[in-house]
Amino acid sequence: MNSSDVSLDIGAKVSKVEYTELTDVALHGTEDSVSIEQNDKLLSTYCRKVDRRILLYATILCILNQSDRGSIGVAKVVGLENDLGMVKNDFNIAATLFTVGYLSLEFFSNFVLKWVGASRLLPTLGILWGVVCALQGVITTKGQLYAMRILLGMSECGFTAGILLILSFFYPKHKLTTRVGLFYLSSPLANVISGPLASALSQIHHPTIKRWQWVFILEGVITVAVSILGYFVLQDHPEKCKFLNTEEREFIRRYKHREGTLGGSQKLAARDVFQVLGDWQVWVMMGATFAACEACGSVSVFAPELINELGFTAAQAQAMSALPSACGAIAMVFIGRFVRVCGSHWLAGTSALATVLIGSIMMVSTLNVPVRIIGLCLTGTGGFAGLGIFPGWNITANSQSVAASTVASGLTVFFGSSSGFVLSNVFINSDAPRFAIGHTVNIGIMVLGITSCVVTRISMGRRNCKLRETRFGGEKVFQFEY
Repeated sequence: MNSSDVSLDIGAKVSKVEYTELTDVALHGTEDSVSIEQNDKLLSTYCRKVDRRILLYATILCILNQSDRGSIGVAKVVGLENDLGMVKNDFNIAATLFTVGYLSLEFFSNFVLKWVGASRLLPTLGILWGVVCALQGVITTKGQLYAMRILLGMSECGFTAGILLILSFFYPKHKLTTRVGLFYLSSPLANVISGPLASALSQIHHPTIKRWQWVFILEGVITVAVSILGYFVLQDHPEKCKFLNTEEREFIRRYKHREGTLGGSQKLAARDVFQVLGDWQVWVMMGATFAACEACGSVSVFAPELINELGFTAAQAQAMSALPSACGAIAMVFIGRFVRVCGSHWLAGTSALATVLIGSIMMVSTLNVPVRIIGLCLTGTGGFAGLGIFPGWNITANSQSVAASTVASGLTVFFGSSSGFVLSNVFINSDAPRFAIGHTVNIGIMVLGITSCVVTRISMGRRNCKLRETRFGGEKVFQFEY
């Protein structure tokens, strides 16, 4: 990697000179003697190690997480409602109860992770939600489904926020947004994989086990097996990381100390937490995340039903539900380039939400099948593109302390998951096939998300000017990246 390539990372605002200073100081505590090439090589080696171990495993487990969570949408179109005697909005109630369980413990999960350690907590959560997912395959009443959805939400809470937090511990600030985007690529990939997979699983014929039960049972068993590996793969923070050598651990410690983003060994003070919670800018940023997750949820959970109501069979709807997520996955792959073209997170994020806005308008305006399929693909493209931008932006822009990272990652997932409350209650069966209420609500939420981006950009610009005015001499100060 050349020094000129550093500015190409998503969200990178670190100049060539500053980057050279950071790596020199990280190695030796001075700003001379070591060539840029050597510094680049060590940083590249370090990031590749973390990518292969932490990021890759986290992405695979997140794919399973999203598949387990969204499998209820597939189960619905292969007989879940009929077999459990569900009528009217019972399915929406089940979807809402998942969010209730998820949010009941979500905000506190990162504080528990800081105390227990990611290497123990996150694999345990994976095993728990895998077991609960599999148990959904043996229920016989809708009341039992309601209970399982609450338990599934409670067992999944803490996973995504925990991964975001430990990524902020391991990666330098100018590398963080890229990795968070790659982690969230697992969301559309999960839909791309789980749609056809669930379609295949639902074709299994068994004298006593229903097709929708196979979906829950097999996905849960796979999740448990993969989660067990987490005890041997995940690490708490770089300072205690077993797969890094002494030189690499010291390098990243000095590097992150120099850029003002200390790793996981820093103590979490309650005073710092309340100070971050009192910052209105943090809360405004979450509006864009809420909007992106609302769009992604429309695709992940309700795409099979939306397509099925257009006249396609259940098997066709399951397979075709992968299409908007595939568009989203492609968008996430190229979102880094798009951010660089835009020159900022806020403008790229605004464009992503505007794409969802156009897609929602197309779907609410007509029942023409090709137009609505295109609209659904635009929703997937913009929603998942936003998911590749906003969480990373939230963490990067609030990485000045472990308290800020902890709160920002927790709120990012909390607000993203809160969109499930709205989502689960606006796409209702009685509104089929147009689903005008759901798409209209999505239009309003996208407008609010775009407004959030604009307000955040103005606020960060003003704060950066004040921070530069308060520094002394050549002292480097934290700058918000927008």
